[in-house]
This record gives sequence, structure tokens and C-alpha cells, in this order.
Amino acid sequence: MSDIRTNYENWYAGEEYYWGTQPASFCDELIKLRPFPKAKKVLDIGCGEGKDAVYMATKGYSVSAFDITENGIIKTKKLADKMGVSIDAFVADINTFEIDDTYDIVYSTGTVQYLFDENKEAFFKKIDKLTNVNGIAFFNVFVDKPFLQLPPDWDIEEKMWKSGELFKYLSDWKFHWIDEIVFEDNSGGIPHFHCMDSIICEKMK
Repeated sequence: MSDIRTNYENWYAGEEYYWGTQPASFCDELIKLRPFPKAKKVLDIGCGEGKDAVYMATKGYSVSAFDITENGIIKTKKLADKMGVSIDAFVADINTFEIDDTYDIVYSTGTVQYLFDENKEAFFKKIDKLTNVNGIAFFNVFVDKPFLQLPPDWDIEEKMWKSGELFKYLSDWKFHWIDEIVFEDNSGGIPHFHCMDSIICEKMK
């Protein structure tokens, strides 16, 4: 891309993996709900350096993944090669991406807060079109709490959501799990706290 809209373009530039290479725990929860080969196709929205997308590919799924950072996609492909799997990884923006395909598992972690306000409703309508009937989705988003300071690595275009706001966009899906937690994080090397809303849900029709 010709412009840098996120600090992660620089943070992903080194040889080390900013978030490490161990997959997030929610990946195993999604696998339990839709094991391969019952579910075959996965989409990772905002894949970063690819640790979760690559993990899903090692479990047999056909994985597509995108991120706004060129360096993130380079690192994703590098990690996939190292693990001996193939991933359709490409640069795209969560606000404007277009995909002509459908998936059994759709997920996004730490990315939904990059949606511009005017694109939120359209994004979740797009998710509905991309997800097969009885397919599942995982999303999380950082939410604003007045007792928490803004994280030190808060990015250029990130925007806090309201508590519960995420869930309303998926209100006609079946909720398998929803949660709101406050947790400590050490990203960027400075301990801090986040509040996050998360959901795993199933498209019913």
C-alpha cells in the first residue's frame, strides 16, 4: 500500500513476530464447534502476522486471510511456508474489502475497532453474506471503560466501542458464547489493561 495507516506496518517489519506464533485459544473453540472436514473453509479478517490463520491451515482447513499491512501478509506467508501449509493471504482493508466466496468459519480478533462508524452496519451485512448457513463466527472488540486509560500502543485509526455494541449487529444469529472481560496485556512492552467484548455465534438462515 502507498500509505501507512497503522503503526503495525512498522511493528511487523522486523524478523520477530510482534504477537508471537502461538495461536489464540479461541481457535480451538472454533475447531470444536466446526471440526474439519465437517467445516472446510476459513476466513481470518485482520490476520496480522498470520499465527491464527496458519494454525487453522495446519488443522486441514482451506484458509483465506487478509490484513491492511503488507508486512503482516509477508510474515503470514513466511510462517505458512515454515509450517508447510498454503494460505490465500492478501492485503485488504476491513472497511472496503470485497470477497466473492463463502466460509464455514469467519473470525476476526483485534481488528473490528478499525471499522469507521459509517461502515459498521455494512460490514456485518457482508459477514452474513460470507458465512454459510450454520457457519460460525468469532469477533472481539475493545470497549471503552472510563476507569481504564487508553493503552500505550493504541493505534492511529482504532476506536473504542461501547459495551454490548458488538452483539447487536449479530442479534439474529445463535449465540454460542458471549463475554466481556477486563484483562492485563503487555503488548509493546508496557503492562496495561483492556476491556474486551467477544462473541462466538452461528448463522441460522
